[in-house]
Amino acid sequence: MIFDIDGTLIDSNPAHVEAWVQAFGRLGYKVAADRISVEIGKGGDKLVPSILGASADRKDGDRLRDAQKEAFLTLAKRTRLRVFPEAPELLAELRRRGLRTALATSSSGEQLDGLFASAGIDFRELVDQTTSADDAAASKPAPDIVEAALGKLALAPGECAMVGDTVYDAEACRAAGVACLGVRSGGVDPATLMRAGARGVWADTADLYRHLDDALATASPGPARLDRTMMERLMRDALDVATRGLEAGDLPSGCVVARGDGTVVARACNRVDTTGAPTAHGALLALGEAVRTLPEGTRDLLLVATVEPCVMCLGAAMETAADAVIYGARAPADSGTSRVLAPQSPGSGMPRLIGGVLAAESRALLENWLKTNPDSRQRPYVELLLRPTA
Repeated sequence: MIFDIDGTLIDSNPAHVEAWVQAFGRLGYKVAADRISVEIGKGGDKLVPSILGASADRKDGDRLRDAQKEAFLTLAKRTRLRVFPEAPELLAELRRRGLRTALATSSSGEQLDGLFASAGIDFRELVDQTTSADDAAASKPAPDIVEAALGKLALAPGECAMVGDTVYDAEACRAAGVACLGVRSGGVDPATLMRAGARGVWADTADLYRHLDDALATASPGPARLDRTMMERLMRDALDVATRGLEAGDLPSGCVVARGDGTVVARACNRVDTTGAPTAHGALLALGEAVRTLPEGTRDLLLVATVEPCVMCLGAAMETAADAVIYGARAPADSGTSRVLAPQSPGSGMPRLIGGVLAAESRALLENWLKTNPDSRQRPYVELLLRPTA
């Protein structure tokens, strides 16, 4: 379990807002606190250009970030920042259950020193790993800090969840393939957190602590550990499906649907060419086959696709409340995983989106298909998919 800090473990968001107001004012910019508060959760590398624009960031960004850090440390030194209820107890209970924990924050290490001194508790001593802005090229909502935490924990995205209080936490989780559990303690309403991709929302750390079993089931409803070994095993099954499709004259885009224990319940390949139906995508066919045989309310499905699902297929995965969508080759032209908004209806769900699993094998199949299918209606799409990206 990965934790944001500001607004999640410690009530420090107002101090960050005030520090930014002072920093902007010191350099001659008059920015209202309510304009800044909606940006809290980002690091200064994202906050300054979002508020002032790129040219002002180039001119004054570094000085503004230094001034904000100085102002925050001063505020933290003369103020006792409140620890949210039962935050230490929550971390202790997770450790008792054998879960590894990490901190992931857009603050710098120096700011953490001041923050924890003010709060009277150093949360770094209560977790296994800590990552901060010092460990990442870009702050939230970029996934860098979350991915740094995964690296330090030596865990795959599907083995982790993150607790955060802002939409930027949820967006960073979505991009990193990690389930997000939201808390309202940072002032963001539940509907906004859910739209950003949170799987569930609790009042604060005390509420999460009291409902920890439900929160963990929300984060990971299946019984199996979704580690790299399991994901690659399922992806090799999907690659076999894609290979058989290639031999039959179909586009080698294969999918399998598995239950949360890793048992495969459906397989299908893209059949647009052989059926003439533009909706005959492998993911859609496999999901349709799976849901016909499964109990209503199943929420542990794993959709494993050799190619990143399109908007249509990802939407279907959300409608079936799939727990995770795992894919191989990215499809930047369609990029369904970044174009579909999180669903809001109770019967739907926001899957964990984990890409790049055995991507080279998937691309190799598509390259072989291009050599023997000069007239396929799908050829322009595959050429675009395989085009090198910067």
